[in-house]
Formats: sequence, C-alpha cells, structure tokens
Amino acid sequence: MNSSRLRALGAALPAGEYTTSEVLGRMTSGGEFDVERITGIGHRYLVDRTVEDTLTLGARAARDALAKSGLDAADLDIIICGATTVHDGFHMVFEPSAAQEIARRIGAVNASGYDVANACGGTMTGIYLLDNMIRAGVVRNGMVVTPEVISPVTEGALAEAIDVRDPQFAALTLADAAVAVILDPAVDEDDVLHYVDLTTCAEYSPLCIAKPSDASENMIMLTDNLTMQAAPRRETWAEFHRDILAKRGTTFAAEKFDFIVFHQLGVGFTEKLAESGSKIHGAELPPRLATVEKYGNTGASTHFLVLHDYISRGEIPKRAKICFVPTASGMVFGVLSATISALVG
Repeated sequence: MNSSRLRALGAALPAGEYTTSEVLGRMTSGGEFDVERITGIGHRYLVDRTVEDTLTLGARAARDALAKSGLDAADLDIIICGATTVHDGFHMVFEPSAAQEIARRIGAVNASGYDVANACGGTMTGIYLLDNMIRAGVVRNGMVVTPEVISPVTEGALAEAIDVRDPQFAALTLADAAVAVILDPAVDEDDVLHYVDLTTCAEYSPLCIAKPSDASENMIMLTDNLTMQAAPRRETWAEFHRDILAKRGTTFAAEKFDFIVFHQLGVGFTEKLAESGSKIHGAELPPRLATVEKYGNTGASTHFLVLHDYISRGEIPKRAKICFVPTASGMVFGVLSATISALVG
C-alpha cells in the first residue's frame, strides 16, 4: 500500500488555565466584550512566558507522541514544525528552526527538520509534505509538531481593542497548545491517510494579518470577521472538497465519514461552515468534534487537539473515518481524510 498513516498523536497544554472572564479582566483598553456569549469560549490555556514557550510546549507534545508510537526519538527521519510563530521566552526567533531545536531536545539525533509558516494551516501543510515524502520513499517516517504560542497577540488586544467591531476582537479568542503527529507507511485500510490537499485564495489575504502594533510594543492581529465569514469564504472548503471527491470518482455521502472537525474559531462559525458544507455536498454532515469552549482558538493545533481530547475520553472508535477541514489566514482552505486505529490504541 503506497500510503501513509497517522501512527501516534501527542499533545501538551500550558499550566495556566483561565476562564474567558479572567482573561478579559486583564483588559486595560477600557473596552467591554462578551466574548463567551459571541464565541462559546469559556476556558483556555495560556503560557507563563517566564517558564513556557514554543519550544518547551513542542518538546512535551513530541515526547507524548513518541511514547504512544513505540518508536525511539532516534528512529525519526524528519521533524516538521508547523507553528504560526516561534517564541523562545519573550523573543520571537527564526534560527535555528524550531524543528531542529525540538529534535535536539528530544534526542532525535537522526532527524532532519525544517519549519513551515502557513498560519493556522501549518499542521496540515506539514502533514501534506510528510505524507508525500513517505509515499515517495524519501523518508520512512516523521513527525509534524505544532506548538502554538499565539497569546501574545491577545495581550495586544487587551491593551488596545475598544469594541466588538474592533479588528482585534478575534485576538481575544486565542489560546496556547501544542500537538505532535507521527506518520509512517500504512499497512492496511484500518489506518490510512486517504488524502490531504490545500489551496490558497491570496486575494483574501488582507482579511487576517498579525504584525507589530503601530501604537505600542505589542504584537497584534487584525481580522475582518464579517467579510472573512461571509458566504463566499465559508463555502470555499466544501466546493474545494467536492471537486477533490469528483476527481476521485466519489461524493461526500459515499465517503461515509464518521466525524468532521473544523477549525475551532467559535461555535457559531463552525455551525455556519457545517450548513454551507451540507448545502454544497447535498448531504447530511457527520457529527462535529468540537472543543472550542474549553481550549479556545489554538491556531494550527486546533484540529488535532480536538482529536486528542476525544480520544483521551474514549469517544473515538477504531476504524473511525474523519474529515478535517482547515482554514487559515491567506486565505487557506483544505481537507484531510483519514481512517484511524493506531491513534485510538
């Protein structure tokens, strides 16, 4: 079988758990926001930047995945890091790559590695690349690790955002978390990555931008939520997926997915994505896996953090077929289809 599989999944959360009310209680801009009512986010985990950062979270998630895989760190051929940004303490860093540094910290002495930067599509981009390397026989196996420390832009919004129309509103939904996924060759249909594909609609790139603030020393994120979540954008994933399935000679209904996982932006937005998908696919969607209410929007780590949460509670059976739907700044849209058994144990 010339395919890869998802062999093991690890995750790591920061030590600090906060209610949304506690986070907004630190607001110094004078703004008032009912984030929990609008998004459904009640809790989230945030790093203590004096003791936790991208690299510490990434190493913890990587060790968790290795422990579940039966592999030694030295067995890994490659590590790809899909984090949106890399923070070492209070500093954003670019070299050495987070992948190389995490490899060093976990003892992956034989692994090459590099980082990919594709905003909230980072994990899916890493899996797309690794899947193709395994299919081509370039590597035997590898790990995609995504340690997201994106709460620094929340700090910017707490200092600068004024009202719900403020372009920094979305930054008040963000939180920190890390995931690590190990892939290796598939051996049967019970464990196989069927396909992963992504597309970018670059004309929408101004709709979500992170950058240094012009008013302070903060990092900020500016998002045009109304335009980004309007029908043409929220329907793109389903149209893209419908075309992929047509080329494969099948349909969404015929695929018989057991679950679907959207990017964890907010409860209302995922409901709109599901409505659009059902209309375009002409089929009822399977049950949605969602944890945005307890973890917030953790960027590129959201999809596999959701899966890790449900697996840890024993709510995913072996041979479950899952449809993952990434969306990201850029705008990036995509889909990943996988049947999993090894992850469930």
